[in-house]
Amino acid sequence: MLSRLYPLRGLPRQGQLWSWISFDVANQSFTLVINTLLFSVFFQQVVVCDPARDDLLWALTYATSMLLVVLASPLAGAIADERACKKLWLLLTGFLCAAFTCGLALIGPGQFWLAVLLYLPANFLFSIGENFLASFLPELAERENLGRVSGFSWACAYFAALLLLGLTAGGMLAFGWKSPDSWRPVFVFAGLWFFAFAIPTLLFLREHPAPAARPRPPLLTAGFRRLADSVGHARRFRDVATLFAASLLYGTGMSVIIMFASILAQEFGFDDIQLVLFVAVITVSGVLGTLLPTFYQDRLGHKRTTMLLLGVWIVTTAAFAAFAWLRAHAADPAAFPTWPLWLIGNLIGFGLGSLGSANRAFVGYLTPASRSAEFFGLWGLVFKLAAVCTIPFGFAKDAWGTPAALLVLLGFLTAGGVLTLFVDERRGLAAARAEDERHQAPLPPIPS
Repeated sequence: MLSRLYPLRGLPRQGQLWSWISFDVANQSFTLVINTLLFSVFFQQVVVCDPARDDLLWALTYATSMLLVVLASPLAGAIADERACKKLWLLLTGFLCAAFTCGLALIGPGQFWLAVLLYLPANFLFSIGENFLASFLPELAERENLGRVSGFSWACAYFAALLLLGLTAGGMLAFGWKSPDSWRPVFVFAGLWFFAFAIPTLLFLREHPAPAARPRPPLLTAGFRRLADSVGHARRFRDVATLFAASLLYGTGMSVIIMFASILAQEFGFDDIQLVLFVAVITVSGVLGTLLPTFYQDRLGHKRTTMLLLGVWIVTTAAFAAFAWLRAHAADPAAFPTWPLWLIGNLIGFGLGSLGSANRAFVGYLTPASRSAEFFGLWGLVFKLAAVCTIPFGFAKDAWGTPAALLVLLGFLTAGGVLTLFVDERRGLAAARAEDERHQAPLPPIPS
């Protein structure tokens, strides 16, 4: 009976799938503990210590690392496809990110430039590693199963996040790590977690080797040549290009939640333990959110699923802006009820988990298997550029307050939903299949 509930039941290459999922679990320590939960608060309260510019400095620091990923992603993806080195680059980015994450514990009060020099490469490596991880998806599953594979992996990552939250909260209570200045041991723990769960990927994940008969020009030449070929045939991939443009807009909302969730929670009066519980609520809702792509996206359709989830986020963001405005104009903001924020947090978490998984599967559905790293490199470019687009949110928050910043965010989400309406799912799939047929040589089998 229980075996029937296993989402990956009946799929081939179970060991390959689980070694891939293991990396999704590994990098949760960075995206959750560092980016979402602790480091943004540590950066503002320990490193910057200036409320007049801390939001903007954090947005600029995060966005700078994302801009570097934007510049590197397309070429790195094209080279990885050309030389079949996705696994090598995935592991290099993962293990180096783990090392820099441990290094965050070295940052002292006021050491802004040390924080930048350690955080920028860590976030760059984590973010570009996400691209290489996602690029394996078309190799590991047939198109009709992409939704459940991506959703199940995302759900496993969220369960890992819950465990991380429990361990973090336990450490805070057991060792008295209540102030941001005492969180450094948690940074070391996050790096070690990343390293440990990347080991199964090192040992067991395989990728298609490059065809032996293919000429091997220099790396940069091969990468630019492959990108030029894609640009030359861009009209045939207009649906995935439209999806990328929409993803840029609603990806800004996802980046804002990752960057500012802890900051917003503290702004509304949450202490450190409540902060962990709030992120836990978002995480539990994220687990529930991944169930929709896991069980229904392949049947409901990628576009319909995306529009449904965007609708949830648009309504939630509008409610959040209204709550922030009412609280700001209350006679005693500190006494204003916080229970609506817990409800909003649930809906935000639901959208964050489900929309992230659904988008990864949607891109995989429209991606030629012969160009998976290249297209997911472009996917990474889009979502990292979305992080750069959070600068208007940070500026609006410092200049005009949280309600105005949330209205800016609402505009991004609405525009992303409108663009998604123009994606033709069937036409995009036909273009991807035609590109695979045009590919000069069939993909060699994955080594056993």
